[in-house]
Amino acid sequence: MVTGRRATIAIGEYRIDRGDERVSGPTGPLKLGNKAYQVLLALAEREGRLLTKDALFETVWDGMAVSESALTTTIRELRRALGDDPRHPRYIESVYGRGYRLVAPVHREEVSDAPPPPGAVADPAAGDTAPSLAVTSVPSSTTTLDTNVKGLAAGRPPRIVVGEFRDAAVAEKHPYLGTSMREEVLLGLSRFREIQVVDSPLSKDDLRARDYRLDVSFLPAPQGAKANVRLHRAEDGGIVWAEMMLIEDEGVGAGVEAIVRQIVGAVLPALDQDISIGIGDSTGTLFDRYLVAKRNSFEAQDRASAEDAARQLEAIIAEKPDFALAYPPLCRLYNIDYGYTALGSTGPVERKRALELAKAGLAADRSHAHAYVLLGFCHLYHAEFDQAQTCFEHALKRNPFNPDRLNEVATGMTYLGDFDRARALFEQSTEMQPFADDNSQEDLGRLAMLEGDLDKARGHFAQVTVASIWSQLCTAITLREKDKARSRKAVARWKARVHEGWHRPIPPTDDEIIAWFRFHHPFRDDAGKTYVDLVTEALTDSD
Repeated sequence: MVTGRRATIAIGEYRIDRGDERVSGPTGPLKLGNKAYQVLLALAEREGRLLTKDALFETVWDGMAVSESALTTTIRELRRALGDDPRHPRYIESVYGRGYRLVAPVHREEVSDAPPPPGAVADPAAGDTAPSLAVTSVPSSTTTLDTNVKGLAAGRPPRIVVGEFRDAAVAEKHPYLGTSMREEVLLGLSRFREIQVVDSPLSKDDLRARDYRLDVSFLPAPQGAKANVRLHRAEDGGIVWAEMMLIEDEGVGAGVEAIVRQIVGAVLPALDQDISIGIGDSTGTLFDRYLVAKRNSFEAQDRASAEDAARQLEAIIAEKPDFALAYPPLCRLYNIDYGYTALGSTGPVERKRALELAKAGLAADRSHAHAYVLLGFCHLYHAEFDQAQTCFEHALKRNPFNPDRLNEVATGMTYLGDFDRARALFEQSTEMQPFADDNSQEDLGRLAMLEGDLDKARGHFAQVTVASIWSQLCTAITLREKDKARSRKAVARWKARVHEGWHRPIPPTDDEIIAWFRFHHPFRDDAGKTYVDLVTEALTDSD
């Protein structure tokens, strides 16, 4: 008789026999429909990592147009078969608005088709011919507990528990205000790949490092209601961000929408800053290593530090190719001269690598808005403008609540020549984040220059606190119509900065500088003619 071994996957106390397409548990085989089996197998293959709804529809349903209820019904069937409670899951965890992941330990096993050796104990539920199991690796329970409960599991983002929105004080005047706004906030936060949203309380034993809680309570106001919003650490109760927001009686619907956008738009930057302050330099988990590498990629002051950050990010991607968050900061380094620490160092090789990474990052998570923006800019840099436009549109659909993404897409639209759309997106971002940072002021100033309004552009650049390589150049150019001599001096100072930061000892010529400027400003056709002409004239007339 010919015998062999076949692969199985153990999920807690259940086992998937891929050869027999059957799932067995303590009481014997489970009765599962084909879709339920395929979903469980897909989740098992991810080994505890998030599996998005889009990915499930693409694989299990072969991209067929089916309603989301088909998936929720299948998940309900699986939970019932596994005896799982969605409120306190032991097997399948819902990630609000995104998808699902397995929380039970997953192990690869091999099953022998040969009959058990004499004296072997057969599985009483399977009869005398039950296959013997050879477990290839079993992590200790202590390690599993420490990873999943006490620490931050590898590759998992921070969690935000969205508490109840308390509206009893305004319920008579604004019934259901808390419930409706909470649902909107949950949906908005679920668009962010950098966080995991939890819509039910966590037990004390289930808390892990970097868990946060968002609470909102409503109070009466003379002209409407006030929303008291707080984001705090679940561990020590420390307040990370707080705001009091007014909802006027007139136009309550629009007021609620505006507040939802403000809450959602403010949560991630506040959380990101809190985590960055607490992160060290030598950490063990994948997510911590990513945070350190990301911070280093943005804070690098020289090429050596930037290249070291790139190596850290490359190592993370090599170790875990589906860790989508690591791709954007790495592509940024390759696309823009290692974060402008080595001016002129980015060329076709680096841009090609960035495009490859951007495509891989999107493949790792097709629901990640930043991945679409990233790929959009890579397409811009390769003069693939239609593809860039498509990517930016997808990014807007994926997450219209992130002011950073809106600003990035708006900048992309300026390069594509759609200035009206760009300004509308900048305004939408400002509604969520009223205080524009340096990047926003630079983007708005550039847009004003493209529109031919140098006075407005000069006003934006005047509000930049730390001048980037481009905002310094633009500031010098906007001075030309007011004071040409002063503008020449400012341009000369900028050129000295370029010479000092150039990637090679020999300084660039004016023609090289102009070519470098064009390389980093990928306008479609003549969309940037006004801006490019101003820069070219200033650089050739500065001596």
